Amino acid sequence: MNTVRKIQVILICLLWPAFVFAGQLQGAKVFGYALPTIYKKSTQFSLTAATTQIPIASYNDKYDYAHFSITKGQLKLSITLFDEVIVDYNISPKKYNIKGEVNGKTLTFSLSNAQYLIVKINKKRELIIAIDQHQVVQPKSTGSGVFNVAVDYQADQSGKILTTGAIQKAIDAASNFKNGTVYIPAGVYLIGNLELKSNMSLYMEPGAVFLFSGKAEDYTVNAKKVSQNRNITWWIYTKSGARNIKIYGAGTLDGNGKIATEKGKIGNHILAIMGAENFVMDGLIIRNSGAWAVLPIRSKNVKLLNFKLFNRFDMGENDGVDVIESENVLVKHAIGIALDDPFSTKTWQQDTDLCRNWPGVPLAQKNVVFDDCISWTYCYGFKIGQGVMQPQINITFKNCVVYDAAVGIGIHHKWGTSYVKNVFFDNIDIEKLSFQNDDHRTWAVFLMQNGDKLGSGPITKVLVSNILVRDAGRSPVKIKGASDKNSVEQITFKNIMMPNQTLPAESLSEMKITDMLFAKNIKIKP
Repeated sequence: MNTVRKIQVILICLLWPAFVFAGQLQGAKVFGYALPTIYKKSTQFSLTAATTQIPIASYNDKYDYAHFSITKGQLKLSITLFDEVIVDYNISPKKYNIKGEVNGKTLTFSLSNAQYLIVKINKKRELIIAIDQHQVVQPKSTGSGVFNVAVDYQADQSGKILTTGAIQKAIDAASNFKNGTVYIPAGVYLIGNLELKSNMSLYMEPGAVFLFSGKAEDYTVNAKKVSQNRNITWWIYTKSGARNIKIYGAGTLDGNGKIATEKGKIGNHILAIMGAENFVMDGLIIRNSGAWAVLPIRSKNVKLLNFKLFNRFDMGENDGVDVIESENVLVKHAIGIALDDPFSTKTWQQDTDLCRNWPGVPLAQKNVVFDDCISWTYCYGFKIGQGVMQPQINITFKNCVVYDAAVGIGIHHKWGTSYVKNVFFDNIDIEKLSFQNDDHRTWAVFLMQNGDKLGSGPITKVLVSNILVRDAGRSPVKIKGASDKNSVEQITFKNIMMPNQTLPAESLSEMKITDMLFAKNIKIKP
């Protein structure tokens, strides 16, 4: 090897992030991410991608998870149990029809592209395997317009000392620079409230973690959740009226919700997008929120892409993404896991408990799309409601999978007197319905409940098409309005495939739609 080539190799090795390691075997190149120091390794599994050992985070008693990225090409994955031979397994989404080979304690299978998977082996916890497409172009860690929180601001990376001020200074500088980048190297950053400002990006390296302290005294109280008698903080939030913000990378926003709510007596919205425009979140892990996790509120032109939302099943009111009174929102290629609804839309009044300090005035919700999302929950997989205090118009859920839920898809108009119009549920795969929410354990619900006794509001023009129902649940599908005036109207069902059938359903009874009241003009198309 000549001298120039030796220097090139040395430079590449020095510049490669410490938390990224690569491996390759006849196909996709694998970029594994070292496990952040605050997380424990799985006690159940090991995972190999091609020749690269992938760390697995032991999360809770329901699931563990692994996260890495790959280039295009074939990829072989091997999962090995530590303590027993494999008797049975399931790989979801089932629509990918991924078949594996079992050899004793090891399950091996191949993929042709980056995917988010849920693997169940024997009676072990589920293993979430989140594989992203590797981003070839990444920001520089230093230089003009780059504000490195560790190098330039000496932010503490141990996770033991609050380092809010250093990171906020970097954010302010990037915004003032106009389109500057805040660079977050690998490490754990214990932070209080952060305000994101206009014309800036925030990039998190693999292995970078923002950690919520769990102590109420470290945070501003922005709201109170009456149902839980708990104060709420907007942990990471946008300045009202902010524009052109991007937060991205392979890092983690950890809300530390279990500790925060039980010991600190405070809940958190992990990411509160407040009255912003042109906002992008791309690639992050959102973990363990202490309230509704990611909220685009009264915002326009928002994109939430390629994210992994890992909440717990042993604490409630921990919704994943709630799109609220916003316009032109795209939620695409995501996995959402939470006890409460992982993907939903809502509208409220200003005097609703959580809303009193929201900027601006209540707005109609328009043009919201959820595309290529996987949902696992004890509640609704994909949902409009419960709040419909302002109109909700042009809401689409498409190309999505319900791994498990109480209700697969639905509209639950419980609070408010406004209307829902032009809703599309298309190409949804409902795999399991193992849970019960109220008296619901069914693949679909379209319900007005009139919870505030104000009369509710109409639901009109809903198209439910290309739905594969692998599990119909145990209760009937509900289509129930509140009155002749406030009814459910113009729902069309098209190509609904019920369990164990070879042809689409041709009648309401075949679809188990047997609980109806104040429902008008319900159609079935071939």
